[in-house]
Amino acid sequence: MLKVGHDLTDEEITERYQKLGGSFETRRYFYPAAAEFLGEVGSRTVLDAGCGNGALLAEITSRNPQAKLMGIELAQSRVDEARRKLGPHADVRCGSLTDTPPFAPACANFVLVTEVLEHLRDPIACLINLRPLLKPGGQMLVTFPNATAWLPFSPIAEVIAPHIKPVRGFLPHEHPLRTEQPIDTVFGKAEVYAMLRQANLRVVDAACYEVFPYLAEFAYKFARNWDIAPLRRPLDKLISKLGWVSLGYRVFTRCKVI
Repeated sequence: MLKVGHDLTDEEITERYQKLGGSFETRRYFYPAAAEFLGEVGSRTVLDAGCGNGALLAEITSRNPQAKLMGIELAQSRVDEARRKLGPHADVRCGSLTDTPPFAPACANFVLVTEVLEHLRDPIACLINLRPLLKPGGQMLVTFPNATAWLPFSPIAEVIAPHIKPVRGFLPHEHPLRTEQPIDTVFGKAEVYAMLRQANLRVVDAACYEVFPYLAEFAYKFARNWDIAPLRRPLDKLISKLGWVSLGYRVFTRCKVI
């Protein structure tokens, strides 16, 4: 398990995220895909843990105008941006996901933890802290980058990348040679599933995106006129349907409390 920034204090991590503001957003497809995976919300409550600048909550409310929105974010600059984006009807609060949550227990039907665990020193503590926020029968949606999907190229790239910088494109984005985040961790699917079990969460549904992520790197570096986007989504759907989610770089899971 490769790590970056785990030696930083909470204050140092917060300060660096404050400076970054809302500059980090994931790929454009991600928010619609996450909202689609979440499904119909109606007037129920959605809490986004690590909501960043509110982009995912904005996508969810565009599909579910009656949904009640809540968010937790570490950096005050991102909290302010989320509040501006979402308006007065969203309750976005500043807080750490590994401390006592700034909301009362049983406050949400859905708790979202998207692309967050890899940026925490203690992801299991985060999951355990957030679990009580679920109402009875509620669901936690956890998405994470899966380093396993970069095999077999990533071990080779790791050896070559310190000497030839462009080869870093064949490493997971969380890798120490590639990441720009203050704190990051390279996880495989099996490691994250083990953490979910330790937090007494059971995966009841899963999907994957960005299957064979190195294909995009090959296209970018060696065949720039080849647009793989039209092929990617059908392939993602097929691999998800077959249950081979380890082949996808982005893994989406729906979990229930055991």
